[in-house]
Amino acid sequence: MTLEQPAHASHPDNRWAITHAHARAVLVFALTALAAILTQRPDLLVMGAPLGLIALWSVLTRPATVPQGRLVVPSRHLNEGQWGRAVVGVTRVEHAELISTALSTGPHVTKDPAAGTRTHHVTTADHDRPELHVVTRVRPMRWGLRRIGPALVGATSPWGAFRWGPVPLEHQNLKALPDPAVFDSSAPAPHPQGLVGQHRSRYPGDGSEFNTIRQFQWGDRLKRIHWARSLRTGELHVTSSYADQDTHVAIIVDAHYDLGTSDAEQGLASSLDHTVRAAAALGEHFLHQGDRVSLQVLSARTPLSLPPGTGRRQSHRLLEVLSLVQAQPQDEVDPRRIRRGLGPGTLVVMISALVAPAPLAQAALLNRSGLQVVIIDALLDDVRPPGDQDDIAELGWRIRLLEREAELRRVRGEGVPVVTWRGPGSLDQVLRSLSRHRSGAPR
Repeated sequence: MTLEQPAHASHPDNRWAITHAHARAVLVFALTALAAILTQRPDLLVMGAPLGLIALWSVLTRPATVPQGRLVVPSRHLNEGQWGRAVVGVTRVEHAELISTALSTGPHVTKDPAAGTRTHHVTTADHDRPELHVVTRVRPMRWGLRRIGPALVGATSPWGAFRWGPVPLEHQNLKALPDPAVFDSSAPAPHPQGLVGQHRSRYPGDGSEFNTIRQFQWGDRLKRIHWARSLRTGELHVTSSYADQDTHVAIIVDAHYDLGTSDAEQGLASSLDHTVRAAAALGEHFLHQGDRVSLQVLSARTPLSLPPGTGRRQSHRLLEVLSLVQAQPQDEVDPRRIRRGLGPGTLVVMISALVAPAPLAQAALLNRSGLQVVIIDALLDDVRPPGDQDDIAELGWRIRLLEREAELRRVRGEGVPVVTWRGPGSLDQVLRSLSRHRSGAPR
């Protein structure tokens, strides 16, 4: 780690200043020496001599240069709940004996130690190092952009005679990626379209699952020749297979509202927590199977999108985009933006708390256009609206829940399945039902 030019160079404490301990030592020695002279008592001078020697030693070992420091977070991406490091680097200067740091953090970040203070005693082993590192462990407890810092750093010379700082160090931002909730679906995704995933196509092609034995055609691979049938009939025959194809899974995240309280230490999660973690789990699941996954976020503050892609890199991009989600209602949702890039056979998974009518209306429009749509309800039983709940607010919330149930019944009546996110196997039943209705799907 190399330190750049610090931003605290103009800070008033960015210098070596006399400490109160050094001033007291000089004052006591001066008073005892004066008293010894006036009273002609050499024993007083002997008593104050150690303080005088320490004061002289401290002046001779005063550091000549001012150190430089900076706060560095080596890992800019961590999963929520994962421990990382916040490193305060200080250039080594001669005669600096003790380095102290104090780190503050933003919300939803814990530290080790809890107070965020660390000290490092400079030893002979540090003399060959150009800079010294003081490490404080940090752990983001919730996904999102988390603030690490600002930090204070200071140093003292031998005997605590001179101090440098404390000077502030600029904060750093850390992306806390959502931890994918456990999701395991054994049901196949409907309408595979590509040539990558584990889901078998309804069309013959290059794959691993047996289809039939047919006569040889120009372009067939020699390794597919079925010698037993060829010898028996006198004509070359080859084996054919179904293509191993992938599905385009379009995940739509409704981030209009964030209801409930998010506190990992108390085991509380808001509706947006459930939404983001469910989206991360679904994306990880389908990407692990080789399918193409895209993402759209419905939010006025963070209208993010991610084009379809596959592989581990797409998984990391998906988690990065989800970590930036912030809730804010949209006045209007453009249906053309949602429909863009969704071709025939796309499986649309909308994850929402379903407290705003706009996402339900968009899901119904997508279903009428011929796409397979699944809605995941992220408003669990333990999620409550924020703020103080008096009798009037409680009554209003109950009325909204009744309206929400009526809207869900209408959407289900149009053929859009709605499932509550319960972790493992939440979508199994719906995906199996959709797969059985694939026209002409050979099983």
